[in-house]
Amino acid sequence: MRAEDSPFRPFWWGLGRDTWHTYGRYSFEELPPVPFPMTGDLAWLAAQPAPGEWGIGSSPAAELPALEAACAAGGITLPPAFVRFLGDPALQQRVRSCTACYVDVSEAPVRAPGADGYLVRFLADQQGCLFWYLYVTADGSDHAVLCSPEFYDPDEDESEDAEGGPEALVFCGESFETFLCRFWLENELWFADHDKGPLPAVDADYIGRYQTILAGGHSVTG
Repeated sequence: MRAEDSPFRPFWWGLGRDTWHTYGRYSFEELPPVPFPMTGDLAWLAAQPAPGEWGIGSSPAAELPALEAACAAGGITLPPAFVRFLGDPALQQRVRSCTACYVDVSEAPVRAPGADGYLVRFLADQQGCLFWYLYVTADGSDHAVLCSPEFYDPDEDESEDAEGGPEALVFCGESFETFLCRFWLENELWFADHDKGPLPAVDADYIGRYQTILAGGHSVTG
């Protein structure tokens, strides 16, 4: 899904670039394209080294069978890359999070407020600052990744009336695989800087452009 076709405002929620905020909100339009081909098979991620620590998951998502059944019953199509990632701990371990985000999957989709589609939560900040959702259009023709400080879940009565309504959700990924690539890259850059280790095997010009954009971001939440 293109940002301009989304019913939600586009922003990138990334790591905060000051000492006061864990996360910052950045201009989505200024982000460079991802540095790998997005073929749906996550081959770029499988080719990365497994760091051993700080991975966002270490086992197949226990909720995945129930989620797939609920989506099938409702005629909702999940992207193959999404299903593959949640079922493969080796891939999950290759995505690190310096803020201890972790795979957190809802067992059923919920209606997206203010849009003709559904939300499936798949990632959560350790302290509940932010949650990331797969957004699937009702007709199954497209999907994107959204982010919000609000918690949407089929077991929560207040999900549809979460504070802020549709304005609390922002578009932050043209596809699940694209979002995952940017999330992976941003955290690898953080670990390289913090641990004084090697930069990820991505074109240096790309990394420079990415760092410049994030350095100018506006942090708005902790």
